[in-house]
Amino acid sequence: MKILAINGSPRGEKGNTEVILKPFLKGCEEAGAETEIVYLKDKNIKHCSGCFTCWTKTPGKCIHKDDMEELLQKILEADIIVYATPLYYFTVTGIMKDFMDRMLPLNNREIVKKGENYTHPKRFGKAPAKTVLISNCGFPGQYNFSGLVETFKVMTKGNLAGTILCAQGGILQAVNMDDMLKKLYAPFLSALVSAGKEIVNYGYIKDETQAVLDKDVIDPEIYIKNANSSCM
Repeated sequence: MKILAINGSPRGEKGNTEVILKPFLKGCEEAGAETEIVYLKDKNIKHCSGCFTCWTKTPGKCIHKDDMEELLQKILEADIIVYATPLYYFTVTGIMKDFMDRMLPLNNREIVKKGENYTHPKRFGKAPAKTVLISNCGFPGQYNFSGLVETFKVMTKGNLAGTILCAQGGILQAVNMDDMLKKLYAPFLSALVSAGKEIVNYGYIKDETQAVLDKDVIDPEIYIKNANSSCM
């Protein structure tokens, strides 16, 4: 099984998103999967120009000759795609949005009805990869991710296999440097590894694992107090 992880943080390996992504992929690897991380900050991906040439004049081929050509092939080969992005204004980062927009060549231009919905069928006939969404934000409260999650539910057409949403992400970089935080976050980090194994073995995250991932590690009022004092 091939798992392609797309890290959409402008901070790449140094970002809070990576702190969540790495243990999850460790679990995937322990379950026997092959994993790869792509750091979008290091890629040359131009904005979609909206010309639809990839649907009309050169089906499946974009006018832009950049790193997205290679990434589209990786997407086709993946069994699971992990979208890992910090929450920027209640959605994905700009570089992640460019990546998502440029996936247009993978679809046919025809509009077809599937159940009660309308969609563009996949161009290459391959069953769509399952999707996992990983995100974090600086605010307490899972509700902050509601718009982001809805986007992925619609985009994946029912293939959203799991969501890992950390609402107190501003502290993640300190977890590996502070013994007290390391102890507090141990169950969360362990659940991330378990989630990776479960996605590979079962195709979903078990309820008991999801409950640990969704639980506030730090009391929201304490988190807010420390977050605000660090901004002074």
